[in-house]
Amino acid sequence: MIGSVRVRDAEPETGAAELDLRIGDKEYWGRGYATDTVRVICRYGFAEMRLHRIRLTVVAENTAAIRVYEKAGFIVEGREREAFRRNGTWHDMVIMGLLEGDLR
Repeated sequence: MIGSVRVRDAEPETGAAELDLRIGDKEYWGRGYATDTVRVICRYGFAEMRLHRIRLTVVAENTAAIRVYEKAGFIVEGREREAFRRNGTWHDMVIMGLLEGDLR
């Protein structure tokens, strides 16, 4: 196993859910696994779970992940300032969203 992915907190009333993705093994970074996984899981969310919208948050400094999400069609919708703390340092979180018709 090189990582994990899930669509969580699906709300049938709004057709919305949240995406979590982690490719933990650095040996597999930059090989397209994350991009492919995002596209497959979002396609599943829209087709099988009947979602209309999928959102996610990502640490602002994680430009590689942001690029992956943008390739799949996610749009930056906002920013939560100093919302995440790691090793004693506060980081901003970027909020991204994907609507059903935007998946690439």
